[in-house]
Amino acid sequence: MSQITPLQIERFMSGQVRCWNDHDKAGLLALYREVAPALLNIEYVGRAQQADGWLVIEEMYDKHNHQFRLEVVSTIINGTEVAVHHRNCIVGTDQVIESIETYRFGPGSLHVRYFLQPPTDTAMNLEQFRGFATSQPDQTT
Repeated sequence: MSQITPLQIERFMSGQVRCWNDHDKAGLLALYREVAPALLNIEYVGRAQQADGWLVIEEMYDKHNHQFRLEVVSTIINGTEVAVHHRNCIVGTDQVIESIETYRFGPGSLHVRYFLQPPTDTAMNLEQFRGFATSQPDQTT
């Protein structure tokens, strides 16, 4: 696959949000297959790296699609890299998981990193969400 175009990146970024909110798993996976036929890498920053990005995206969809509606706050595209700020609105609550996500597109590959901020409701069980770091770095330095 040749280098991805800015139009393809824009189509992917808006399409993944649309497919997620429309509960269209087939459409979401097709978008990922189109941009990453050779390699999909997904990392939740602060967590152990997962070997197979396809398993991560399918698990994320199957486990959480019914729980979240995505809102796009900002998308910045620079060449073949993208930074986005999403609000992951927890359905049936006023709670939001803020995420900063980076996407790096290569020939046939996509590398995604998720930085997640827990919701303000400290009583919420965060264990159900893969993406939260298991421990916070020492803030005393």
